Amino acid sequence: MIKLKDIIREAPDDQIQVPGIGMYTYDTLKKKVQGLAKDLDKNAKRGIWRKSSKNAIRAFAEMWNALAEYERKR
Repeated sequence: MIKLKDIIREAPDDQIQVPGIGMYTYDTLKKKVQGLAKDLDKNAKRGIWRKSSKNAIRAFAEMWNALAEYERKR
């Protein structure tokens, strides 16, 4: 029996390559980018600049870019 959630799924287990980081499914990468953006915003509002390193920001940028490229191709 086919479940409704299997039919409605927006992006069926599409793998997205994030250069230098790894492979993610669309849903996982989207949630990760949203979480990182919220953390950066929260830390910036509080003035906690030491929480995010240069490498963490670069990784976030690569993830963001991979999502943007995926969306453009879709």
